[in-house]
Order: sequence, then C-alpha cells, then structure tokens
Amino acid sequence: MKMQGTSFTSLKKHPALMPLYFCIGLGGAMAFVYTLRLALRNPDVSWSNKKEAEPWNYYKDKQYKFYAPQTDYKDLKSPAPEY
Repeated sequence: MKMQGTSFTSLKKHPALMPLYFCIGLGGAMAFVYTLRLALRNPDVSWSNKKEAEPWNYYKDKQYKFYAPQTDYKDLKSPAPEY
C-alpha cells in the first residue's frame, strides 16, 4: 500500500499537502543553487589550476561580497597581500 499524498491522484484528494511539497522543493532547490554558487563563484575554489600558476591573483583587483546593496567598491581598493 502506498502512502497517501505520494501520487498525483492521491495528492488531489489531500490538497493540504501541496504547500508542504512546494516548500520542501523550494528549499531543496535553494540549497542546490547556493552550493552551486559556492562551487563556481567562491574565491577559495579554483577550477582552473592549470591555466594560471597562482589562481588567487584573479581576485587581486576585485571586491568579493555576498551582498552589497547600493555600494560602489571600485574606488575603495586595498592592496592584496603578496605571498
């Protein structure tokens, strides 16, 4: 016997479960997108290590912020450390 609300026909009989499935699906999608963003945009992750010997120099003249509303950081540059 299948659990109620796991098939589309039984979900039509229990419409109160639809917001639950929506919230769980949205939460899973947001977690996936954030993990993908961390893997692609984080300066600690380097996918092209053979292209450049020091991949951290890509962020030398950039300001890395998760969220920066209405702020222009182009004039505020601090020198990157030399290792």
